[in-house]
Amino acid sequence: MNLNTHIAAALVVGTLLYHDPSVAVLVGIGAALPDLDREYVFTSRRVFARFQIHRALFHNIFFALGTLMFNYYVGLGVLLHIALDLLTSPTDRGVELFFPLGRFVKKYKLSYRGGIKEPGKGLMWYLEDPLPLIRRTADPGLKEEKGFPWLRVYGPFKNSRIVDWGIFYTSVVFLVFLMGLPGFLTWFFEVLRVAFTKYTFVSVGTVMFYGIGEAWRRRLQFLNVSRLTKVSVAGTMTLDIGLMIYGGEKLIHPFKLIIPQQDVEFLFISTIIGLILSIIHVKFRQGELVL
Repeated sequence: MNLNTHIAAALVVGTLLYHDPSVAVLVGIGAALPDLDREYVFTSRRVFARFQIHRALFHNIFFALGTLMFNYYVGLGVLLHIALDLLTSPTDRGVELFFPLGRFVKKYKLSYRGGIKEPGKGLMWYLEDPLPLIRRTADPGLKEEKGFPWLRVYGPFKNSRIVDWGIFYTSVVFLVFLMGLPGFLTWFFEVLRVAFTKYTFVSVGTVMFYGIGEAWRRRLQFLNVSRLTKVSVAGTMTLDIGLMIYGGEKLIHPFKLIIPQQDVEFLFISTIIGLILSIIHVKFRQGELVL
């Protein structure tokens, strides 16, 4: 999904749930964070393609839980971003929800071309990614050099198409219907005011980082730019990250569990024991371990 779609949808959810522009802005900020794992000036597209960093590094449940513990509203925005990216197709690489845990499983049981692997030792995924499709249609930074096991969750929609823009325009139209055009304009300018006065450093850093980063990713890296230009771009983007971190330190507002901590601990321990028993059971009954 496009970044504008992520932010628009997050602002709608934040407004509907909390009726407070300040909170809505925090949800919107959270919705912008996961795409920081794109292939910007700090490394090459080949590195991203080789290690499949985008839609993994900051598009996983652990990053989402971490931001929820840091700031509940920012974490909600991260979760909304991940949920929308779950809709996109193998071409857009879906979302690697359990990164980096899935990277420890290297084998697969069944390929998209119908090739069935012989039973092997250790854990296997059930499917290999559709490598021919990905190499033909994915963005350069997402083309795999070699086949990956089934690590990602995919949906039915291609990025930047009807569904993507449909969600964006639906968000805007819904707010206009909800508030009326004058009310929507008032709300919109209030959101901008809050973003750049109350959360100045985070908002300015985020806007500048993505603005310069997208200019580099889409155009500048293909031009014969000078070393000074490259250093200036990298330095400015580093400064932008510094602004985001500096402003983010003031946003600590952790999620408060409504479940007793003891119950959470029991649930965690039970999950570990349950998985161990499941592995023993499946290995004994099936002779192989396929996720």
